[in-house]
Amino acid sequence: MKGAYRGRMSVDELFQALFQDRSFFEEHGITHLRSASLYFTPCDEHGNDVHISDRMGRTVEGYETAGCYQSAADGFDKADGLEPRTVSVKTSSRARGGKKDRRRPKP
Repeated sequence: MKGAYRGRMSVDELFQALFQDRSFFEEHGITHLRSASLYFTPCDEHGNDVHISDRMGRTVEGYETAGCYQSAADGFDKADGLEPRTVSVKTSSRARGGKKDRRRPKP
């Protein structure tokens, strides 16, 4: 199943459009989704394409999220997935040009 929003709009207008289209789901008995993908083309207020980058200047291609907040009570019986998982790779201080860490690890 596909849906599309065309034309220049602010992020707030997109959220409003999604909220208004909730009635489509209700009318067709859709109560749950297995997944949803959102493809967007960022632009400025005049419709000109903009480049999205992180603090290091690297191009941001997209993001993934687990969805909206779920209370601890909803997932109490599920032990896995409670701890956040790191998705970025850390480089050592030596690889970044720093000095080698000579501290002893704690036993």
